[in-house]
Amino acid sequence: MDPVRRQRILEQLQTLAQPGLAKEGLLECIRLLDAEVAAPESGLPGDLDHYLRRRSYEKALVFLQGGTPGAGTCGRGA
Repeated sequence: MDPVRRQRILEQLQTLAQPGLAKEGLLECIRLLDAEVAAPESGLPGDLDHYLRRRSYEKALVFLQGGTPGAGTCGRGA
């Protein structure tokens, strides 16, 4: 993935994780992240694309930080 794009996504996810984020900031982060996956072929790694499309932002952040997100309830991979 393009490092500039990776950093842009990472910054939005880190902003979302901040306590006390104002509603306007929250909505702007979500809008920007939605734009990253808007194209049918976003070019994002499969897991990251999945997390962002389902708005599993905590998992997306863990993934970008090199961790392994825990299993969810969507049934993917089951």
